[in-house]
Amino acid sequence: MKFSIAAIFLLAGCASAGKPELSITLKDGSYGSIGSAVTPVLNLSGEKDDLEYGVSVDLASDGLPKSIWGQKSTSSKGWNLKTRAEYTEGKYDFDGEDSGAYLTVQGNDDDEETFLWGSATVSTGNVKGLKAGMKKIINKDAGKFMVAPRYNFDDASAQIVLGYEKDDTDAYLTLSGDDQDVKIVQTLDDANSASLKIGSSGFIAATVTNESDMGTTTVTLTPDELDVEVNNDGWVAGVTCDKDLGSAAPTVRFSKSLTFGA
Repeated sequence: MKFSIAAIFLLAGCASAGKPELSITLKDGSYGSIGSAVTPVLNLSGEKDDLEYGVSVDLASDGLPKSIWGQKSTSSKGWNLKTRAEYTEGKYDFDGEDSGAYLTVQGNDDDEETFLWGSATVSTGNVKGLKAGMKKIINKDAGKFMVAPRYNFDDASAQIVLGYEKDDTDAYLTLSGDDQDVKIVQTLDDANSASLKIGSSGFIAATVTNESDMGTTTVTLTPDELDVEVNNDGWVAGVTCDKDLGSAAPTVRFSKSLTFGA
């Protein structure tokens, strides 16, 4: 059976109603044709009977990669649950297959102090867990504490994140079987913030973010690269260069998404 039951259910919902949108994304780089440089994606999305749904088709790519998704939110006995299913063809690799479904589940209590999530893929004759985790937030006068265990089924790895937030400073400690790292995020003022991430082997990354009339500017430094990116009203422009500026030519990128619809 090529389409799962969930995919057929989503198609039925999409046939009922929706708001059509046409998104065109312009991307920087070298392309063999105008069609590959200007990538139109047709989106149909809407909501019916508490079910949100959408269909997208990449009109410029070979084989017309497509996806069909739906999600539903429910509340019961102090808990809020959101389930989502997305069936895709030609968009992702499902262990050698080009079609399958992503399933995700997210939940939280009404106080937004306990969060749960999990994800899996379903393809022909195969169900594979991806990630699972939870987060517990404890509010105290001294600040906000967080405990978040996580598990990755792909490489059978587990980690736990311990967090502390107070005023303008956030600190996170990530522990796993073979590594540890610390990330500190500092809000400098209404327009600027900075973060520093250090692991057991040393410096990992430092980031400075600025909000201004020209958009959001993010500067990220890693042991190997310097990256600058500007986001403004759908425009994304960036440049990445080797930390040793004379060793390699910078890589420049940009994209712009235009959406047309009712």
